[in-house]
Amino acid sequence: MKIFTDFLELLLRLHFRRATGWVGYILVVAGIYLISPPFYVDLLNLLLEEIDLGRLPTQEPMPILSVLLIFPGVALVVINHLWAPKRKEVIGVRHNSLGTFPKYDLKKDLPLAQRFETYREIDVDHSDSYANGLLNDHRSVIRRLDKVPQELGGLLGSASGSLIAYYGLPHVPLAFYLGYLLSDNKFNVDLYELGNQTHRWNRLTAGKESLEVDSTLDQITPSDASGDIIIAFGISYPIHQAEIDELDIPDILAKVEINARHPQREVVTNLDQVEKICTEFRRALEETKNRFPNRQRIHLFYAGPVSLCFALGQRISERIDPEIMVYNFSAKSRPRYAWSLTLNSPEALSATFSSHVPQGADNASVQYA
Repeated sequence: MKIFTDFLELLLRLHFRRATGWVGYILVVAGIYLISPPFYVDLLNLLLEEIDLGRLPTQEPMPILSVLLIFPGVALVVINHLWAPKRKEVIGVRHNSLGTFPKYDLKKDLPLAQRFETYREIDVDHSDSYANGLLNDHRSVIRRLDKVPQELGGLLGSASGSLIAYYGLPHVPLAFYLGYLLSDNKFNVDLYELGNQTHRWNRLTAGKESLEVDSTLDQITPSDASGDIIIAFGISYPIHQAEIDELDIPDILAKVEINARHPQREVVTNLDQVEKICTEFRRALEETKNRFPNRQRIHLFYAGPVSLCFALGQRISERIDPEIMVYNFSAKSRPRYAWSLTLNSPEALSATFSSHVPQGADNASVQYA
């Protein structure tokens, strides 16, 4: 049934609305004609008899055929006038700080029906905040992200019901923070992921392919002490404890690991997998809140696809969850987690930037984050 309605909607959006209306009216008129000999045939016969041109043959009633024509005709007329969908828009959110892909790159990979919609794009490009792979202007990065909800709200205000599509290649803290700003109780966002082999943007939809996920949440021991919690996601690659230890984070109460059983690139292929990991993340936030009532903040480490990182950010609750520090990984920096963004802080309305490079050391490269 969904395939039929999608196809019908596509036809209507391709300006076949007028055609469906005319077809409906023709079917209705033909059906009425076949119910019984119409009165205008009798009038024509009277005229023909006056001028000695004979008579038109009498039409035999065909009620069954007339009903078969009238019913679909009425249905097409109703669809034409009442059900025909209003034209929507697609708003793409292009988010970039790592890749080199053109603007409007998503449009060619939208679902078929959406390619015929008006397409507008919000360009969240941080490439001008980097020089030689180094983040040299974190303030402009945060300001640009903070403007996105207002800009998106303005577009939605002028075209209600528009579809939102998120795609891009940003650093982990930036994707997570934008997801936090576009939380799922405010915006309904379609997620797209770039295929490593095809170089096409794939829309994540419901799928049958499952993902085996292991969590250490049930192994942690409750405590009333004051301190912080580590949550580490190893989805595309494992998170190594030795690299976290480089930060020398004090007062760690517990560490929760949420890992794909077999971490690899492109392991996340559908929305069901995203929802499974996001649900485990919410459970970790709720359980650590209950088991560690005096927790201060969450230190979040992530290795996985951009779409999932964005979706995880959407699951943060401003009212319930504590301050969260999201770390950026670079294989060429020391420490490897050289900087982070802190969000949901009670002391700041926006995200704040922290550098974890020892004072006096060279700036950390973020080119390979």
